[in-house]
Amino acid sequence: MAFNLKLNSDNDIIIGRGTARVEGLAYTAQLVKNKLLTVLGEWKADPSLGLPWFSDIMIKNPDLSLVEGLILSCIKGTPHVLDVLSIALSLDKETRILTVTFEAISDWGTFGNTVSVGGN
Repeated sequence: MAFNLKLNSDNDIIIGRGTARVEGLAYTAQLVKNKLLTVLGEWKADPSLGLPWFSDIMIKNPDLSLVEGLILSCIKGTPHVLDVLSIALSLDKETRILTVTFEAISDWGTFGNTVSVGGN
């Protein structure tokens, strides 16, 4: 079973007395969220990690079926994720915020999340 540091609601490491580890379902959910929020090439240790946010997703008139496919592939490619049960995309063209809501099943059960990216 994998262990990792628990992140706070802003996706930052908790330093000090609040430091904790996550495992199982919580670890998998946290890992998926981090992968979705990572820009492709951002992490030098693994430049293949992340999504092409600037080149394919947050562009003028994005192909939402392509975006959904990229996001599905990212979620399904996460260790311990078995399948994606549902996914919904919402793009606010005025604020340029893309909201992704999904539910997936992992080795430890079902989890879901809503992740928003973008803004003016």
